[in-house]
Amino acid sequence: MNRTRWPGGRRRLGGALLACAVMLSSGAAAASQSPPPPPDPDLSVENMRRAGPFHLKPYVVLKDIGYDDNVRFESQTQEGDATATAGAGFDAVLLAGDRGGLRLFQELDYVAFQKNADLNHWNGTARARGILLLKRVVLSLEDRFASDRERPNSEIDERLRRQNNAVTAALRTLARGRLGLKGYLRDERIDYVSDDPLSADVRDRLNRGETTLSVIGEMRVLPKTTFTLEGAVSRIAFDDPTQARDVRKRAIMPGFRFDPTAAVQGDVRAGPLVLTALDRGDGDYRGIVGDGHFMTRLGRAARLKAGFGRNVEFSTRGDNLFYVGRQWSAAYEMFFSSRMSGEVLYGRGLNHYPKAVPGAVTPAVLLIRDDRLTTYQATVRYRANPQMTIGMSAFHVTRDSTDDFYDRTRNFYTFGTTYSF
Repeated sequence: MNRTRWPGGRRRLGGALLACAVMLSSGAAAASQSPPPPPDPDLSVENMRRAGPFHLKPYVVLKDIGYDDNVRFESQTQEGDATATAGAGFDAVLLAGDRGGLRLFQELDYVAFQKNADLNHWNGTARARGILLLKRVVLSLEDRFASDRERPNSEIDERLRRQNNAVTAALRTLARGRLGLKGYLRDERIDYVSDDPLSADVRDRLNRGETTLSVIGEMRVLPKTTFTLEGAVSRIAFDDPTQARDVRKRAIMPGFRFDPTAAVQGDVRAGPLVLTALDRGDGDYRGIVGDGHFMTRLGRAARLKAGFGRNVEFSTRGDNLFYVGRQWSAAYEMFFSSRMSGEVLYGRGLNHYPKAVPGAVTPAVLLIRDDRLTTYQATVRYRANPQMTIGMSAFHVTRDSTDDFYDRTRNFYTFGTTYSF
């Protein structure tokens, strides 16, 4: 029996097999590739669960469990106590197709002390940001609120409740080339609350409203390096007009931002700041301010981190409208495995007050106050699984002041964990 042979049959069969192989390999490659990042980081739903129209990530946190040997930093007599913080929160995203979405975040913590029950308190943070995606522009409106009863800065030693409420309208171009532009207009309210009558001076001098307009231009000068230039103007109005503390600020901040895949990662910016006191003739400041954060890998299992900052902060000391704060730190992190790492950090800081202030023990003696701050820190982190992280830390902090009355030391040993559902 003769078999019919179709012309080109083998060639067609070989071509079909080749086409199937190409399609399968293309599908496997596409499946292995991660989806492109969203146009705005707040639209990311990574590690979130669906809950109706929302993408949701609830979590619980147990942190700062340990011993603090100086819980009342304002006192010359050290008093230690055991402390713990427990809280819960959620992170949620509501997407509106390719037009944007809404990001929601809230966390509520309770801080407890074993012996000093009067220091027990609640801390809370909330954030809501709406995002609108246009053809080449991202528009957003954000409301951020925080209420914490902690030391508000390195000058104030009392645990005062500070409430911040900031509303920010922002614009950012979706750059397709080397150039980009972004800006924001922010109105922020800052209030200090305390039942201690001795803290009334802090409320009178620091409760205020701030309005800031900032415009930032960006230009990619290298594949992984972007040059930035920021211009910002601010108006700060204090609640108590008798303090004569209202100011206006102008700053120009050139800098660079390095891509996360670069050999050196991070950002740096620095430039001149002009602070003008509107109600007094001797409270102006003209100088350089800035900040930077860097990280680089050392081999396959270590990272080196560094940071610095120089800024002007409002003060409550004597007749000083502000103090100039400078700080820097360096840290080395070693990865013992894919789940466990250890880090050691060393930091220095200086708070300089331009006007002489009365001495704490002898008020008749005026002195220029400088506070030198030193921090030692050791941390061990363990990631049990993608939902749970455990950390242990030890801190040693010292303050050496030109007014010996304010010299302080503090040791803090803590353990904490975070679990995301």
